[in-house]
Amino acid sequence: MKPVPSKKGTTKQPNSFQAELEKGDEALRTSDLRKAQGHYTKVAQQANAADSVKELAAALQGSARVLDLMGHYGQAIMTYHEALKCFLQIGEKPGIARAKGFLGISSWATGDYSEAGRLFAEALFLYEEARDLRGQAWVHDQIGNLKLAMRDDLEAEKSYYKSHELMEGIGADEEVKAWEFYHRATVELFREHFLQAKAYFEEALKSFQKRPDLLGKVAVRIHLGEIACARKDLVAAQDHLQKAVVEVLPTGCKPLLMDALVGVSQLLKAQGLERKAIGILMVALSHPTCRQQTKDRMVSLVIHLESRFTSQEVQGGFQWAKEVSIEQMAKAWVDSLAPAPKDKKRK
Repeated sequence: MKPVPSKKGTTKQPNSFQAELEKGDEALRTSDLRKAQGHYTKVAQQANAADSVKELAAALQGSARVLDLMGHYGQAIMTYHEALKCFLQIGEKPGIARAKGFLGISSWATGDYSEAGRLFAEALFLYEEARDLRGQAWVHDQIGNLKLAMRDDLEAEKSYYKSHELMEGIGADEEVKAWEFYHRATVELFREHFLQAKAYFEEALKSFQKRPDLLGKVAVRIHLGEIACARKDLVAAQDHLQKAVVEVLPTGCKPLLMDALVGVSQLLKAQGLERKAIGILMVALSHPTCRQQTKDRMVSLVIHLESRFTSQEVQGGFQWAKEVSIEQMAKAWVDSLAPAPKDKKRK
């Protein structure tokens, strides 16, 4: 997950809440989303009963982040707004800025790019007012993501570079370096500079492995799989995508699972399995947890695959894929790659 600005300057929560919040934050860092949600829910219930607004705000924001990563965007947005109300009530500007930034991320995921831009601008203003360089860098990264989703790679590149400049001034850790490489790679991938994108993604993967970031690793592997497909290296593509699916399935992060399945559909197309490819692709893109940017990137592939079949055949493939859950679909694909058991020799 991308690094978020610290909570420096806020008062420490009471011990009865602090330990549970820290457990939730640690589970979130290690991509154990369901466990994190359990800790945040417990704190929210206790803080609400104790009328502890500050602790309630922290728990709600953590809970909303989990919901967002699981693809429950509507619930995430409502929960972020509840957290924002709490932060406004106690006048905690860093919390207000973070809540607005996170709300912007949810708006970006659902394709409400105008709202995302407004929220990022408000968050950036608050961080600039507080002279919080890490917070500013975080928002510039989100603005870069937004600009790239809007197909403005030049503005995206400027935002990513601005974030890089800010973090250089305060010292970048391994996680920050990983996302810097990742963002450079996404710009080059957008421009179809596959070799340069591949080199940057590989550097990002090295950094993510030094500071374990499972979801970051999965995102990189998906893109490396897509690049390998584009370069007709189907062995490498299958290896990257298989690892991505195996790693993301236990986390419950459905938006990344959708991205992985979109990658699998590209591989299946390259392997000549177009009927399976369109079935998986249509289900993944129509799933409510699929990000708008992913849908937009796959328009040309959908058009190509649909042109290969009659409308009845397309609907047939779609119906086939709908009969199983996306998790079952992903697992079935992974299982299909396992080598067939060798026949035992007769005695």
